[in-house]
Amino acid sequence: MNAPHYTVLVIDDDTDVLELIDDILARAGHQVVAVASGQDALTVARSVGPDLILLDYNMPGMDGPEVLERLKSDAATQRIPVVALTAATAEQANELSRAGCIGFIPKPFDPTEFVRLVADFLSTTMGRSRRRTRGQYE
Repeated sequence: MNAPHYTVLVIDDDTDVLELIDDILARAGHQVVAVASGQDALTVARSVGPDLILLDYNMPGMDGPEVLERLKSDAATQRIPVVALTAATAEQANELSRAGCIGFIPKPFDPTEFVRLVADFLSTTMGRSRRRTRGQYE
């Protein structure tokens, strides 16, 4: 039986990181939408409705905490799970966690471990989402 495949929005200003993650997750069968700015991320999150968002902390213009704050304050995107994907300090990662990130993947990362972590986050959040949806209509 094949594992379910999901749409993952990746937000990072480093195009090399975006290309690497796109390649890794596409090989795992997921659809990847990659954006290099916070403003683009807000627009894409609303239009695509990804199953998971991977968010970098340090970005020019709109940084990770501001993107997360805006995602969580928008009814269209507030329920999308967000995971910090960053080389930020532990303090910065904790800031993202307090602001609503469900987890943290440090950069640099091992590709195999990265796929496993993303699969774990998707499994946990999608299972929770399905239970919540079933409960609303039962």
